[in-house]
Amino acid sequence: MKLQVLFLVLVASAHAVSDHAPEPGPATAHAAKPGPPAPVHPDKDDSPAHAHPAKPSPPAHTQPAQPSPPVVSTSSPTSSAQPSESSPATVLPPPDALDSGNTGANGGKSWSNAFAKAQAVVMQMTIEEMANLTTGTDGLCVGNTGSVPRLNIPSLCLEDGPVGVRGAHGVSQFPAGLTSAATWDRNLIYARSKAMGQEFRDQGVHIPLAPVTGGPLGRSVLNGRAWEGTFADPYACGEASYQAVAGMLNSSVAPVAKHFIAYEQETFRDQYSAFPAPDQAAQLPISSNVDDKTTHEVYLWAFTEAVRAGTSHIMCSYNRINDTHACANAYSLNYLLKTELNFQGSVVSDWGGQWDNVDSARNGLDMGMPGFGYGGFFGSFWGSNMVDMVNNGTITEQVLRDKVIRILTSYYHLGMDINPLPDVGFNALFPLSYFPDRFRNVRKPGTTDLIREIGSSSVTLLKNTGGLPLNNPQRIAVLGNDASDNVLGVNACGSYGSGCDYQNLNGTLTTGGGSGSSFAPYIITPIDALKQRAIETGAEIGAVISQSGSAAETAAISELLRTADATLVFVNRYSAEAVDIPDLSIPEDQDFLIAQAVNYSSNVVLVIHSTGVVDIEKWVENENVTAIVMAYLPGQEAGAGLIPVLYGDISPSGKLPWTWGKSIDDYPPNGIIDDPVFSPEVNFTEGAFIDYRWFDQKNITPRYEFGFGLSYTTFDYSELVIDCTGSSDNTSYMATAEKFAESDGTNSLYDVLFTASAVITNSGNVTGSEVAQLYISIPEEGQPIRMLRGFDKVKDIKAGACATASFAIRRKDVSVWSVVDQQWYVPNGTFTIAVGGSSRNLPLSVTWTP
Repeated sequence: MKLQVLFLVLVASAHAVSDHAPEPGPATAHAAKPGPPAPVHPDKDDSPAHAHPAKPSPPAHTQPAQPSPPVVSTSSPTSSAQPSESSPATVLPPPDALDSGNTGANGGKSWSNAFAKAQAVVMQMTIEEMANLTTGTDGLCVGNTGSVPRLNIPSLCLEDGPVGVRGAHGVSQFPAGLTSAATWDRNLIYARSKAMGQEFRDQGVHIPLAPVTGGPLGRSVLNGRAWEGTFADPYACGEASYQAVAGMLNSSVAPVAKHFIAYEQETFRDQYSAFPAPDQAAQLPISSNVDDKTTHEVYLWAFTEAVRAGTSHIMCSYNRINDTHACANAYSLNYLLKTELNFQGSVVSDWGGQWDNVDSARNGLDMGMPGFGYGGFFGSFWGSNMVDMVNNGTITEQVLRDKVIRILTSYYHLGMDINPLPDVGFNALFPLSYFPDRFRNVRKPGTTDLIREIGSSSVTLLKNTGGLPLNNPQRIAVLGNDASDNVLGVNACGSYGSGCDYQNLNGTLTTGGGSGSSFAPYIITPIDALKQRAIETGAEIGAVISQSGSAAETAAISELLRTADATLVFVNRYSAEAVDIPDLSIPEDQDFLIAQAVNYSSNVVLVIHSTGVVDIEKWVENENVTAIVMAYLPGQEAGAGLIPVLYGDISPSGKLPWTWGKSIDDYPPNGIIDDPVFSPEVNFTEGAFIDYRWFDQKNITPRYEFGFGLSYTTFDYSELVIDCTGSSDNTSYMATAEKFAESDGTNSLYDVLFTASAVITNSGNVTGSEVAQLYISIPEEGQPIRMLRGFDKVKDIKAGACATASFAIRRKDVSVWSVVDQQWYVPNGTFTIAVGGSSRNLPLSVTWTP
């Protein structure tokens, strides 16, 4: 039995090798203020980014396939799925919309030249050569395509991940997506992605497996890898996704938006789960059973923004969707993605997400990864099987040709044929923690400043009764290993971050685990930064970094804290890909550390590095806890970004990207399904009511609401004004084909209908930045009480000064999805527009009528 368990654990661990998914600065997706520069692409003659979306040409139909509707399985049927009890019956698109030949690739709004070039090149290929480009093979990267040397097409390198080039040395460890979200700063999200994209390119990576654009979105607070993503809100996640895709593109690499779609738990995610299936063979992955309205209004939203920004690829997820594998689901891939969203790029499978040859080929998958890499551990599909399927008529040659055109269009669009990438500078299959056999330093001088700025801007002050900012304390006590170094070395936990016991002395938690992790060149710990400050101020620092709970340790803490002016306690909570967390607790040894601190000190500042919400109810209201800070996962510059905020050099301006509940029972039930069955199912019966929407609907008071964060100053809101002067869509780099009731052939779902603005006054004594948030209440039955539809981070407002926050509201932002008509529409009635500093602090409101 032990051997069997060990084998299962090893399989689960080996699988984390990929995902492989990690998943323009176009101008701010639709903010009134100018955003980052528009993407600059080598395909200069393509359609301008500001042109009105053109209607898509009718797609050709070739090889018919059975439709894969949202609730009925078309491949690998398993147990029946029940749609949401509160959702209307799903109305399906016409069957021909699901036809396997209905791919419709034509280059879209901005890729026409690259599409034509790819089409011309692919027409010269043999069936074998085309199959070679759609199938993964062995190589130095976590994913590698075949090549076509006679046509000057190299093997394309695909590599994790969302915080940097995983497995490589000489690169930066960036703050996690979660951390960038906590800044609520579109410019920083864009800059992070652009800098990361440049390091990918310089290491020889054509296709970074990033960013995470809504998969997971954050349906469950227990999700093990939600930290790779951004906000637990469709709109905000969409804004972050747009900027992240834009940044990658402007470094001339081809981003992969992931994981598509409704991928909301790690437990039972795929056939490599550690759960022993009844027949000791393959357990089916979890089926996310979600209705059509929720799909459109919640889970598709952020991916739509990634498509609008011009993402090159989209990764299909491990889970099933309404009982059909996500990577062989004609409805989600051929209809939702390639038809409704008019996505012109390719769909790549997650590593092990492909389950067959035929259905995946017919139903929308374009690139199978890792294919025959890893010795076939993740399944060996396509390759020569693809050749056979074309030759025997199982699929048409046109279907295969379309896949290859989709793969190569972004390659040509980004000028990779004209400006080739360097050879791969690392070995992802054998990523040594130290002294690698390949080393290439690609870090740029300004990147450390950017990482540090993201860290500082994300710091979220949750409680402050006088503990912060630190008032030049002369005796500082520091408790907790999270403040210090990993005793085994900076990268001792491996390229997946999972090679250590995280209840041991592993140092400052700077990133989560799994394929979304990466090596750090160094980590500036909080103690490192405190020491530097002590040199400047003449302070003394004493630290107890062990967490054994021994009598000797308790005595040392007592002695240290007895004469300390301030006590800083550092704790963390780790999570990783492939495993969901069981509860919201922090490790017991750290809980004990906090108990010791409040026993011996009346001025305890608690700093949390975590992948998500943790239970703080035991001590949040303890009067000796004078401040609580959430520092998320800050990357290599951890202490350098944090300490200036603690000392007041920078006023904290981070805000929560999700709701911080008091108990796991505050959140929607049925979040993570772990029933030991062969065909696990999870019904998304909460519909659109996730995170703060659930708390609002159920009238639950959270510990800290969505969008909450304190400052060292205060802000007053006034003069909320609605300007009904509209404007045409100028943010869709690629145009979708979404239907909407108000369409007249010249307008767009993304036209701006009105702009709201409010005056923010700094009524305190120090300079500070404020994230102003706009929520809309839509007059339609079944809609959430309020939904985020705008945010604007107004920076560096001096004491006594004011600034204006602006919010451009698009037609889609005030629309709802009609299941019957299969289109968006603006409801009749009066809308309430509310503005403030968080989802439950909204001092201003006005009404608007279409």
